[in-house]
Amino acid sequence: MRRSFEGGKWPDVDLYAAGGRGDIKTSSTPELERLMAAAGENGWSAVGRPAWLRAHRDRIRSLFLVVFGVEEHTVYRCLVTAVLDDGSGGGFTLDMSFDDFNGLPDVTPKELTRLAHLYLARFPPVELDPAQQEAWERLEHPE
Repeated sequence: MRRSFEGGKWPDVDLYAAGGRGDIKTSSTPELERLMAAAGENGWSAVGRPAWLRAHRDRIRSLFLVVFGVEEHTVYRCLVTAVLDDGSGGGFTLDMSFDDFNGLPDVTPKELTRLAHLYLARFPPVELDPAQQEAWERLEHPE
C-alpha cells in the first residue's frame, strides 16, 4: 500500500523516454544487504528477498538494479536481478531512496554485454519448420 506524502501528487517516472529513468546500476552484495535492511527499517513494502540472498550470497556474481516505478515521493521501486555463478539467478523488488539509487555505480559496458548475453540466451529455440524437420529426420534416420 502506498503511503501519502505532502503535496499529494505522485511523481511520474518514464523509464524509456528520453530523459527518463532507464539507467542500470550495480551493487555489491554487502551494499544490497544494507539497502534491504534500510527498506525494512523505513517500513517500505519491497524489502528484497533476505532469505534467498543469504542462501545464495556466495554464488552471486553480478547484481543489476533498475527503477520501474515510484513508491513514495523520494522512494523508487526497483527490480534487482541477481546473476549466480552458473548463469542462473533471480529477480525481486526493492524499495530504495532516490539518493541511494543515484549513489550506486552505473553498469559498465562489460557488465552490460554480459547481461545482454544472459538475456539473449534465455529465449527458447524456435521449432524447425516442417520441411526442416523432415530433412533433419532423414539425416538422423537414413533408410
